[in-house]
Amino acid sequence: MLRVSSLTMVKCTRCGRIDAATRSLCSECLGNSFESVEVEGTGKLVNWTTIHRAPTRFRDEAPYQVGVVDLDSGQRVTGRLQPSTQTTIGARVIAVDVSGPAPVFQLAQT
Repeated sequence: MLRVSSLTMVKCTRCGRIDAATRSLCSECLGNSFESVEVEGTGKLVNWTTIHRAPTRFRDEAPYQVGVVDLDSGQRVTGRLQPSTQTTIGARVIAVDVSGPAPVFQLAQT
């Protein structure tokens, strides 16, 4: 069984809203104080694409898949997808690597 990685998010200390991106003001209450929190890296794939012509920085990695994931904890994040011939919208995914600039997700085994 695969180990699910946690993702680090920011939580507004004023209203409790959790967001994936660091920001100066909370989009809910306009508070300006945040703390780091961990959320489980499980969710549903809402969209994905395969990048064939990558930017120069990622040219050696092409082709690769990028997906948009609605986490079970309520946030929407973008990340890489491990290659799979069975990638479909609505598929369950889990974060398997969060060490880089974007999380890497893999299809959950059913």
